[in-house]
Amino acid sequence: MPSLHLLRRVLAVLKLVTGSPGDGKTSNELWDFLYAPQYQGRPKFCTPVNGFDPAAHGVTAIEHISGWEELPDGSVIFCDEVQDYCGTNLGKEAPPWVQQLARHRHRGFDFIFTTQSPMFLHTFARKLAKPHVHYIRPWNMKGYQYSWDTVQNDPNAKSSKAMGTRKSVAPNPDVFKLYTSTVLDTHKARPPWKIIIAFSVFALIAIVGIGLGTYRVSQITKEAEPAAIAAQHTPAASQVQSQSRPAGIVGNPLPGTDQPPPPRWTKESQTPVIPGMPHSAPVYDELTAPTDFPRVAACMASQERNTCNCYTQQATPLDIPLGACQVFVRYGSFDPWLTGRHGQQGTLAVSQSSVPAQAVQASMPIDASQTPHPSRGAQFTVVEDSSRMSNSLKP
Repeated sequence: MPSLHLLRRVLAVLKLVTGSPGDGKTSNELWDFLYAPQYQGRPKFCTPVNGFDPAAHGVTAIEHISGWEELPDGSVIFCDEVQDYCGTNLGKEAPPWVQQLARHRHRGFDFIFTTQSPMFLHTFARKLAKPHVHYIRPWNMKGYQYSWDTVQNDPNAKSSKAMGTRKSVAPNPDVFKLYTSTVLDTHKARPPWKIIIAFSVFALIAIVGIGLGTYRVSQITKEAEPAAIAAQHTPAASQVQSQSRPAGIVGNPLPGTDQPPPPRWTKESQTPVIPGMPHSAPVYDELTAPTDFPRVAACMASQERNTCNCYTQQATPLDIPLGACQVFVRYGSFDPWLTGRHGQQGTLAVSQSSVPAQAVQASMPIDASQTPHPSRGAQFTVVEDSSRMSNSLKP
């Protein structure tokens, strides 16, 4: 048996255990009372516990704790529902046996008092309690134990929990074979409705958010794929158009028009629309978009032959009626695209190398009045008839 000196110095506590019914205060503390190392080899006494057989476990049953001073030194006393023995109904003045609890350490006594609230214990005994252990099982689920060196009048308060030491606990299942915890358990493990509703709303919002996010990402991906494919197939065309398009010529499709689908390499797509012109095959449509248009750049007339011919800015012949051609030769024509062609100063004369030989050999105006003038817009080169230099077109 441990020495009395060791009991006084190490043990000798008045442990107050609190908790609501079903939170685990009796199941946990009764098991410790029977099997904890610090209580082994010592005389054990307990007040009645529902369904518990003290003698079967080497414990002596007592009806009340008021005679605790008559028990052997170093005894361990387990008192379940202590409010029935040392409650506030004892009156303001504590009985002598309660007052003697202040000296329980002198003889090495250990007390384990269980009750639902510390306020149920008599004020005198409450001030002596140390430590204070409190059990809780939120929503009748996982259990926790809080412990303090001094009694907390409201152990469930946030301030009290903040100062206490918390650990998760679970009673040994075998303890329920030793006593009757309850006749009928009507409390089911379930969080409050407010928590359930809040969690359900949060889960619903999360699911909807994830669904919308996934849908939006898939839509963006679908929209980006055609653009990426088109960009892979048409980089050269875009570069050619941007480099060769003159000012004032817009190469983008008109608003509201659809972009043509990427070409497919089939026999039909590689067959020219105009025989003899391979570039007219549909597969090249995106690469052969026009970047310029034919304009009347030069005209020459022959009175002797009664002919008049006009040419484009690339020296290719134009099918112009005779009367219109002669008007071009005599009066010129306004060029509405002049300003947009890279700041050219109004002269788009056909180069000598591209004009037919008969026009290059004799490039004198028919009449001084027919000399091109910048103010007349598009310039026309009037060339006399090579067969007869003296003939000219008179006004």
